[in-house]
Amino acid sequence: MTARPSALRAESVPAALRRFTVLPVGGVMARLRARLQPVHAQATSRWRGLAPRERKQILLMVAVLAGAAVWLLFTKPALDTLRYWGEEMPRLRSQAAALRDILADVGGVPSALGAQTGPPAARTSASLDQIGLAGTYRMREDGTTLIIGFEQPVDAARLTTWLLNAPAGLGLAVERATLQRIDGDEHGIKASVTLAARQRQPGNGT
Repeated sequence: MTARPSALRAESVPAALRRFTVLPVGGVMARLRARLQPVHAQATSRWRGLAPRERKQILLMVAVLAGAAVWLLFTKPALDTLRYWGEEMPRLRSQAAALRDILADVGGVPSALGAQTGPPAARTSASLDQIGLAGTYRMREDGTTLIIGFEQPVDAARLTTWLLNAPAGLGLAVERATLQRIDGDEHGIKASVTLAARQRQPGNGT
């Protein structure tokens, strides 16, 4: 009764698995070393049999091949990348400059829409600073009005675009604007602007 399970287990194991043995790592390395040893011995024997001139030629050829591999795998791709960006950077700079000019022309609209919090003076100052007019003006409050004096020359197109678009988004209205051209400056102007809080239209409140 006890011998039957052993017999069944022996018969159920395939013959290929019974012949399979796992070699330790040391055994694998020993077998690999045994296979490579004749090749190494043969190469060493041939190398020793070469004349000094032939050895120099082989070493030179190996050095040339190694240098070519380094050039193709590392140096050439790096130089190609540098050359590519060297050609692309001027074009990207010109595109960035053109984009800045476009944003400056319409700078009043995003500045007004993005400054909806805080007191009117702070919102107006932030809007002017965003279009590049920081440091060119002085602002003072007179009751519910803001008086802005541009003491330094500013770009006429940039300021007029801001006056046409930004105050409404800031909850203000242009009450008075005085623009003065500067002799010898085609685009620069000095200006004085008075902004007042916009009055709610009847029927819009709750």
